[in-house]
Amino acid sequence: MRKDTSDGRFTTKSTWQLVRTGHTIQAVYVDVVIQRRIGSHMASRCQCCSAIETIQHLFIDSCVANQVWRHLLDIFHVTLRPMEGFEYHFQSWRFSGQFVRQGHIRTIVPLLILWFIWTARNDAKYQDIYMEPKRIIWKVYHTISLLHTGCMFRVIHWRGDMDITPLFGISLTTPSLSPPVLIYWRTPPEGSYKVNTDGRVKDGLVSGGEIIRDSSSQCVRAFFSSYAIHCITRGGGPWSIQATLRHIRHLLTFDRDTISHIYHKGNQVDDLLASEGWDRRCYFAYSAQDLPRRYRGLVQIDRHGIPTVRGL
Repeated sequence: MRKDTSDGRFTTKSTWQLVRTGHTIQAVYVDVVIQRRIGSHMASRCQCCSAIETIQHLFIDSCVANQVWRHLLDIFHVTLRPMEGFEYHFQSWRFSGQFVRQGHIRTIVPLLILWFIWTARNDAKYQDIYMEPKRIIWKVYHTISLLHTGCMFRVIHWRGDMDITPLFGISLTTPSLSPPVLIYWRTPPEGSYKVNTDGRVKDGLVSGGEIIRDSSSQCVRAFFSSYAIHCITRGGGPWSIQATLRHIRHLLTFDRDTISHIYHKGNQVDDLLASEGWDRRCYFAYSAQDLPRRYRGLVQIDRHGIPTVRGL
C-alpha cells in the first residue's frame, strides 16, 4: 500500500512527486529500508557487488549505476561533483541547461535511468539475470525512441539538445518560419462592385461588418451589426437561414458573381467595422459621405494599392 496516494495504489505521478521532493528514501524498498521497517539486521548485498544495498549505493555509487550515469552525463554534458547525494543528481540535471522546463528531455532521462536500474536490480535479485550497464543504457535509449514514435516529444522538449537527437535514432526538424507576404486589396473590374465582410465572436456575442466599394475603389456603403449567437446554436439553428443560403447559392450560379477569401491583413476596414459592431451592439450604416475618418484612411490605403505585411 502507498501512503502518498488516496487509494494506496502506485502511480507514476506520486512517484515523481516523491523523487522531486527528495522522499524517495522512504519509497524504494532496498535492503536497508526493509531492515529499518522490520527492525532486523538481515544480510544485505548489492546485486552487482558485495556492498550493502542502500539507495545511495544502488542508484548512484554502485559500479553499474556509475557507468550508466557517466555515459549519459557525458552525452548531455552535465557536470556533477563527486560523492554528491541522490537529490543533487536531479537538481544537476534540472538546472543543466537554460531551456530545461517540465517535460524537457533532461528531466526525463534521470527518471528513466532510475527506473531501469531498479528493474535490473529486481531481475538480478529474483530472476538471476546479471546487472549489465549496457543493457540499462540500451533500455533508456530504446524508451526515448519509443516515446518519440508515440509523439510524446516535440522540438521544444529537445531545445538546446537538438544536436544529439540522432544518437537516439530521432529526427526532429525545427519548424521553418513562413516568409512575409504582401497583402493587397484588389480593385473590382470596371462596372462591378466588391463586397468585403468580416465577423467577430467574443463572449457569446457575434458581430459583423461589411463595406461595398465600386470599381473606382470608392465606398458606396458600410455597416456593422451584432447578432445573438443563440440564433445559430439554439431553436433549430441553421434551418432559419436555409432559405437565404439557397438564394445565395442560386445567385452564384451566374458568372457575374464570385466569392474569394482575403487575409485578415487585407480586410482591415471590415475588421474595424465588426469590432465597432461588437462594442456598440447594434445595427448602424454609413454612407460614403458620413464614413468616419478612421475608415476613410483605410479605404484610401486600399485604393492606392498600399500593401500590408502578413507573417511578421
